[in-house]
Amino acid sequence: MVLCSADAFVLLVVPFIHGSRPGPGAQSLRGRSRGSQFGGCGEYNDFFVYRAGPGAPSLSLLPGVDSYRSPDYVTLAGVVPLGGADLNSKDYTVVFPSLSKFRSRYTNDSTRKEYDLYVYRSDISDWQWHNMVSKKNNSEVIMQHEGTRVTFAGRGTLGWVNHWHGILLCNVLDQYPVMRLIEWPVPLPCDLVLRFGMGVDNIYARPFRDVTISNGVIRFVELKSCRCSDTRNEKGVIGQGWTVTTWNREISSNKWQKRFTVKADDVPVTGSSYPKVSGDKRLSWDKMVHGGPTLSLYDDDVVYIMARLDIRHPVAWMLAINIKERTLEAVKQCSAEKMLGLEPTYVQCALSNYLM
Repeated sequence: MVLCSADAFVLLVVPFIHGSRPGPGAQSLRGRSRGSQFGGCGEYNDFFVYRAGPGAPSLSLLPGVDSYRSPDYVTLAGVVPLGGADLNSKDYTVVFPSLSKFRSRYTNDSTRKEYDLYVYRSDISDWQWHNMVSKKNNSEVIMQHEGTRVTFAGRGTLGWVNHWHGILLCNVLDQYPVMRLIEWPVPLPCDLVLRFGMGVDNIYARPFRDVTISNGVIRFVELKSCRCSDTRNEKGVIGQGWTVTTWNREISSNKWQKRFTVKADDVPVTGSSYPKVSGDKRLSWDKMVHGGPTLSLYDDDVVYIMARLDIRHPVAWMLAINIKERTLEAVKQCSAEKMLGLEPTYVQCALSNYLM
């Protein structure tokens, strides 16, 4: 499983069931991450760092990890390049955060949360420990949420992203790291709570929202579905239209800038460039369900949307929408057999820039 990517580096975790992993002579990780999705009884995780280039690619097993250093959730672990502007640098840092067990000794402030930050530096081949502090109530909601993921924000900074609540930014290379919360420019979607009949934290957010950070700018997108007709497709499913809205915000800023809002009806579906989805029938917005908006890393005006005939259909189509020009730029078919509904099984990364 890919946990985090940063420039040429990718952090991966591989779970092992007790008795199925390499023998005692092999270098391995014996720590089970508490509460992780790979955290069953007798199950262990090995963490690897893959470097794509420049030069020959490499794969390194992270040494010296035990149950004491393991993160609360494997999905909270992140990787940070140490080379700065030097793209030839092979050094990196891996970060494991864990809610401090001793925070109550030092403060009675219920809003102050402290985390043990275990940092492995490849340049010295050793582990370090830091105390990471957050003074926001939302921090524990984000850091203890199953849906939280990690993104590299540049210059030694990691962001713990929760698509419902916001992003916690922290320069993990600081001697005294402090978390900073940035909330999203839109409120929690009450309509989804009513539709699914459960709390928003029990609903996966990724089918509706996406976040990327590059060049010091946070980009956020939200997709809202809407019924555009009562017509059912051949699967008996009422198709959905959609509205996509994007925002930008510099990390150093205190204000979001709304960029574009585009509706499905604004993007005409005409011409032979649109795919045949069943026999001779071509794609149309009112015959499909849509989700998983994904921001392009290379073009700020492009958002990818996944389309399916229904949430169980084995085939999906990735649609590249130029939200500035309101055009469909490309369509690619992909397998959706292992996708759960409209929850993407893919992640975007810049790894291809470093492959020879």
